[in-house]
Amino acid sequence: MRNDIFFMYQPKYHNAIIFGYEALLRSKINGGLSCPDFLVDKNVNNIKFDCFVINSVIDSLSKIADKEVINNIISINVSGEFMSTPILLSDINIEAIKALNLHLELEILESDKIINFEQCNENINLLNSIGISVSVDDFGSDYSSVRRLINLRNINFIKLDKILVNDIENNPSLIQSIKILCEFIWSLNFKIIAEGIEKETTLVLLKSIGIEYFQGFYFSKPLRLESEVYRLDL
Repeated sequence: MRNDIFFMYQPKYHNAIIFGYEALLRSKINGGLSCPDFLVDKNVNNIKFDCFVINSVIDSLSKIADKEVINNIISINVSGEFMSTPILLSDINIEAIKALNLHLELEILESDKIINFEQCNENINLLNSIGISVSVDDFGSDYSSVRRLINLRNINFIKLDKILVNDIENNPSLIQSIKILCEFIWSLNFKIIAEGIEKETTLVLLKSIGIEYFQGFYFSKPLRLESEVYRLDL
């Protein structure tokens, strides 16, 4: 199976205005487009894979003609293992970030795999020092999520997992419980973004408890903004 990948970009909204995009790893599999899980699984615990993805997104952004896109925050998914290991800035194309004046954000996937919170917080401070913010993806996908938040510092966004969003769609009476959870997150000075928004009714419910940041098919599907394909050879 070939290791050819590319990126699609899904807009993020502050109410009805685009404020950023999430870079989504994609591959052509069986005639369709999907996340190449086989590559992600193959590269579990491989820090070089995270660096490859970061640098490939940076290269991809350099080829996007629509400069309005790269003037927004661009989110890139990284692993909990990556954030638990000392980050070497020499492994990231810092010069290209500066030259393109990029506003990057790293979203920690599988934050349950952060094995060293002290190191993770040091990495967050290092990344913040060069203008890269850090957020947490998939919050609420398990019951230990709250505990992990308490141990993290200087996080930008907490992304509510689609599981929670689906729960609200299926049982709107849960909105008051979600409100209590959101108030706890806001008390830590983290912003909240809800992903997987597909229905206006869900959007209205989330807005009613004060959430202002959203992502999902209701607003826009991921977009193919450039034609570059990247070959993974790790």
